[in-house]
Amino acid sequence: MTPAAPPAPRARPVRFRAADGRPVTGEFTAAGRGAPAVVLLHEIRGGPDQWDGLVPDLHHAGFATLAYRSHASIVEHERLPDAIGALRRLRARPGVDRRRLGLVGASIGASTTVLAMATGGGHLARAGVALSPPDSSDVWDLQGRGRYRPHDLLLVSDQREASSAEGMLDGAVRSRTLQSQRPGHGVTLLAEPGVRGALLRWLRGRVAR
Repeated sequence: MTPAAPPAPRARPVRFRAADGRPVTGEFTAAGRGAPAVVLLHEIRGGPDQWDGLVPDLHHAGFATLAYRSHASIVEHERLPDAIGALRRLRARPGVDRRRLGLVGASIGASTTVLAMATGGGHLARAGVALSPPDSSDVWDLQGRGRYRPHDLLLVSDQREASSAEGMLDGAVRSRTLQSQRPGHGVTLLAEPGVRGALLRWLRGRVAR
């Protein structure tokens, strides 16, 4: 059994503006001066607390985190401004290394992570991890127009949803898929030590370096 990471410091409530100007609330956990940082994008049902089990591992690995509550929508392009706003907030926050940012998302948060890395977020973040990204018409549209080129994505899924993850590799660079050994969706995949370890290694190698 993998030993539990030490508890992270208490998260602080934060407010920031999405890229479209709407107010967003979230929780920021610091990790020391000049730390790399990760934005956490939750599933369609849930909120920032879905990441409570991962934040201590990220903090132990040296990452600050910003988990925010996304505006409710079933399409990625309507959630995208929140993700871009979160990245911009981290870039402006004292104590965070603005050059070393990443994204981690689950379910629709995962496909929003992919869309972000394929658009403006790809200039702000070094890498992303997508846990169970569903099929996305926004991604298909970019692929169909030859404008899909996300970078440094780890696309994680179980066997049932592997085709969705594999489809997002078409046009991606320095990216790969990972299939879990057990069935699961979104944040539940993190219960598998191999998935959690792969996520941390991906972020260490591409964001923290």
